[in-house]
Amino acid sequence: MKKSAIAVAVAAVLAAPVALAEVSISGGLQAELRSVDGDGGMRDGLYATDGGETGSENGGSYGFIKFSASEDLGDGLKAIAMWNGVANVGDTSAAGGITGRDAYVGLSGGFGTVLAGTLSTPYKSSTVGWDPLVMTSLQARGNGGMSDLHNGYASNAIAYAGTFGAAKVVAAIVLDEGNDPTNATDTNGEHAMSFSVNAPVGPVELAVAHVAADKFSDINNLGLGATATLVGATTFNDLSATKVGVKWVSGDLTVSGQYEMLTVNTIDPTVVNVNAAYKMGNNTLVVSVGQTDWDQANVDETTYMAVAAKHAFSKNTTGWVGYRSTDLGNLMGGADQDETSLSAGLRVAF
Repeated sequence: MKKSAIAVAVAAVLAAPVALAEVSISGGLQAELRSVDGDGGMRDGLYATDGGETGSENGGSYGFIKFSASEDLGDGLKAIAMWNGVANVGDTSAAGGITGRDAYVGLSGGFGTVLAGTLSTPYKSSTVGWDPLVMTSLQARGNGGMSDLHNGYASNAIAYAGTFGAAKVVAAIVLDEGNDPTNATDTNGEHAMSFSVNAPVGPVELAVAHVAADKFSDINNLGLGATATLVGATTFNDLSATKVGVKWVSGDLTVSGQYEMLTVNTIDPTVVNVNAAYKMGNNTLVVSVGQTDWDQANVDETTYMAVAAKHAFSKNTTGWVGYRSTDLGNLMGGADQDETSLSAGLRVAF
């Protein structure tokens, strides 16, 4: 009896931390069969992938496993935590296995939500989900239809999100922990800032977002990607970007667009993206187009176009077929480069 009582007591103590917090596990996996043709960096042929970007087999993929926890602290205050990892069904040599995405802890209440950890910047999160093809090989980001600021996650970030009337406001600071180039015993301290506002105005949703990272020690931490490659921008460079977006929903038709204005050192690239999605029962037809003007002598514009048909088998399972074309021009130097991708995919959330 004593042994049984002790065992019960020990089990109760060990279970107490779990019982005090609500923990949930969610995830999703997807697979695409892609036929790639062109000169965008990948060999021509068939690929089994999860997502994809020009020249990359699995970039910007979907698959994930997420652990979320919350604890009621009383008086309307909650402690929250989340870890979200990539769970790619593709080759482990091509960003497969499980690696980290965003991860944070925070507090939420009547004042809004405060988070600290690795996060999407407000610039990214404000409109990246407007793309009906996001996290597939047909998506606009990484394929010339959105700037690379819509990729990746910023580490060492602190963010606030709140609702004011009908407007959602998000602001974040990304701490610059790199070495000060003039004093190796100090951090650089040129922290990056970003904010976004999403608000309904009549029948449309408006979005405005901005990021500023002048002299930030590693702007690639903000997901600058190809833009950084183009101008050789990696450390202690000037970066700022502003975008405006509009999304309009009328019955089964959704149309969205955004215009980005970047400044990277001495050049001012602009990026425009427009999406249209028409729902017919469980089927949705999608058209997405985009263009990047690099504002650099002798560098051609990058153009993007995708068409797709999606089918919702259920709330959690979606399939699609689609075609994407990306023309990089001479962005990477030398002859013109382009890539076309014909794909079919299946996504299952759980």
